Amino acid sequence: MNSTRARHSPASPGGAPDWRKLGQELTGDLVLPEDPEYPTARQLHLGQFDGIAPQAVAYPENSADVGECLRFAAAHGVGVAVRGGGHSLGGYSTGHGLVIAMSRMNRVNVAPSGDLVTLEAGVQQVDAVDQVARQGLALVGGICPTVGITGYILGGGTGWLTKQAGMGCDQLVAAEIVLASGEVVRCSETEEPDLFWALRGAGPGNFGVVTELTIRPTRVPRLVNHTLTWEWDSAAELFDAWQRWIQQVPRAMGGTVAAALMDAGSGAAPQLILQGAWQGSEADAREHVNELVEAVGTRPSSEVFDELPYQQAMMAWYQCADKTVEQCHRIGTTPEAMLPRQDYAVERNRLCGEAVPADGVDAILSAFDSRRREGQFRALSLFGLGGQANEVPRAATAYVHRTAEFQISASAGLFKKPTEEDRAAAQAWTDACFDAFDPHSLGESYQGFMDPALADWQRSYYAENLDRLVELKRRYDPDGLFRFAQGIG
Repeated sequence: MNSTRARHSPASPGGAPDWRKLGQELTGDLVLPEDPEYPTARQLHLGQFDGIAPQAVAYPENSADVGECLRFAAAHGVGVAVRGGGHSLGGYSTGHGLVIAMSRMNRVNVAPSGDLVTLEAGVQQVDAVDQVARQGLALVGGICPTVGITGYILGGGTGWLTKQAGMGCDQLVAAEIVLASGEVVRCSETEEPDLFWALRGAGPGNFGVVTELTIRPTRVPRLVNHTLTWEWDSAAELFDAWQRWIQQVPRAMGGTVAAALMDAGSGAAPQLILQGAWQGSEADAREHVNELVEAVGTRPSSEVFDELPYQQAMMAWYQCADKTVEQCHRIGTTPEAMLPRQDYAVERNRLCGEAVPADGVDAILSAFDSRRREGQFRALSLFGLGGQANEVPRAATAYVHRTAEFQISASAGLFKKPTEEDRAAAQAWTDACFDAFDPHSLGESYQGFMDPALADWQRSYYAENLDRLVELKRRYDPDGLFRFAQGIG
């Protein structure tokens, strides 16, 4: 291909955009501020971004609609944001210009052979899992039902199956993407291979609008879900032992350990929670978990093991065991949806290549238990990575974190209408936790959970792959139509 793509018209609007004209060109719908659907149409999952008012929200039905939106935005100098599930922690799936909401493009097609699955860009995880499970298949996916599968995969994609099957982006076989010019391009290892490389780890919102993914599914008939809890005085032993256990346990085990406070007011005792999913029998799951229990040195306060068919197991992780798939969506997005939005959340993460030493664990747990504040939910968690994900070389895809063994995260949430003081306190607490675990990390962060407070985000997300990504950004989006605070280029 040529070293640069054809340039679209530079942003030099001759007047206010005629949004009604764009609406007439679309097969799908265009929602404007004066329309009754607008208050819901502009919403993300997090209420903290409700103050952002797009000029319009487009609901494309196909790639041609997406191309119309991009050509219109380029011609009128209007910024573009692309929204899948709307879970961006930085609010990057909305903006003050045109939001392209992909939810109408939500078809799933399983090849008769069962070796490939094609997903349109608006498919959410709960729907993808439901559709492939009907064919006896499974996906490398996360544990939030309403996250868009496209953003999940293009940002890397971690979950219970990561150690066994690799990252979500490692399952990608091909993608269809609409570039800033409106050109529809298909990419794979043999078609536009440079773009395909970039999409696997740096795809969301940087190079174009991905409209379709083709991925390799896996087969996981059943999972053994398990949850164990300990008292707070076992925290140091549990976190220390878990880090070593998760690296040596068979790859069929996906796991996380966390300290959590549902309300961080003074006097409340944190809860320690071990959770995971095992691909195998319940007896084997118990055997492997008991190895960790012995290393901790104290018995858990409670333990639950539940062997379930894959789709039912995932519905349990989605907190939707008592709901239908249709109900397991965010309120306002479908008539049956029952899942609430969240008013406010902030999260910071780092990736670790080896176990944090005992004094580091103590410092991290101390930071977790500091700055108590009533009405604040908080969690400190470690999530197991490595395994098959680390069999891929660091430069083989844009997702570079192939030496990470686990992710460490601090997240705070506010479920009532938060004040500015509440927000500042939540940010200060996550910053304190970050400062405690950062010295023990690789200096890298998972770009699937973008962190607006991250000062060195370019290298933290992309490391030595950054320079190549910047060059590809110039090639595929030469006029910078796709821009956001942590966008490439």
